[in-house]
Amino acid sequence: MIRALAHLALILALSGCALQPATPPEAFNQPRPFALVPKDDLPDFFDCLRAEDAVILSGHRGGPVAGFPENALETMQATVSEIPALLEIDVSKTRDGVLVLMHDDTLDRTTTGSGKLADLDAADLAGLTLVDNDGTTTPYTIPTLSDALAWSEGRTLLALDRKGDTTYADLVAATKAHDAFGRVVFATYALDQAIEVAGLAPEAMIVVPLPGASDPATLAQAGVDLRKVVAWSGTEVPDPALYDRLAAEGIESAFAPLGAWTGSWDNRIRMLGDDSLYLRITRGVRLIATDRAREVAKVHTGVYRAAACVQ
Repeated sequence: MIRALAHLALILALSGCALQPATPPEAFNQPRPFALVPKDDLPDFFDCLRAEDAVILSGHRGGPVAGFPENALETMQATVSEIPALLEIDVSKTRDGVLVLMHDDTLDRTTTGSGKLADLDAADLAGLTLVDNDGTTTPYTIPTLSDALAWSEGRTLLALDRKGDTTYADLVAATKAHDAFGRVVFATYALDQAIEVAGLAPEAMIVVPLPGASDPATLAQAGVDLRKVVAWSGTEVPDPALYDRLAAEGIESAFAPLGAWTGSWDNRIRMLGDDSLYLRITRGVRLIATDRAREVAKVHTGVYRAAACVQ
């Protein structure tokens, strides 16, 4: 505990974030959150967020809480009924090629089944239900990506995270089948992956790590539209100078306090009992990926300023 608190204080000091004020928003008391449906295309939406000094939250794995398991449609609905949030979901593939929402390679942790998903056909999943993060069995079933894309229309944005044998071509084809590029962002983890997605779908909005000063130029030279890029800056050290530099190039940034490990920002802030720290570690970003989206929404005024950018 002492080590975690010392690490927290050190990183806040080094990041230059400690001067950001922490003012809880009155907007959180509004009767119901707005649907996160952009007025315009996604590049314009992110430009609008910058103009409004607004942010969007990304509910990791759909925003699970007790009774609502990760990567379930019912969990996604519960999250957006409480807060405006983009929902990150994990997409895996069954043996017979059906795309389903599943983070792990195996069924054991999150379902009433067992074994490797890649060894099973979609029909083998019938009758299984999902288990929440406390180990409690729920009545909810494993959704397909098609189910999630259909559900998201008129409700919110989705971030698709490729798992297992799923390919970017799979994700692009499913998104195209639902005409969903206006409500989907694709998570990538290297420049070549971002270039691949852009080649498959020039209209795609892509999240990609951009730690190097020359990385945007590399993407641009490969034909990637930088207005359709969100820079992923990791989970550990906030970097406002990087966010400012990228914003000057028309690229918005994302930071992720999420993580099951004890030293993640989500866990450190939970231990400290001061959710206003989220304001300090996310200064300058437009997308916050977190396991505590509800708590962040209670302290971050920018979550509700995004209302100016939605329908």
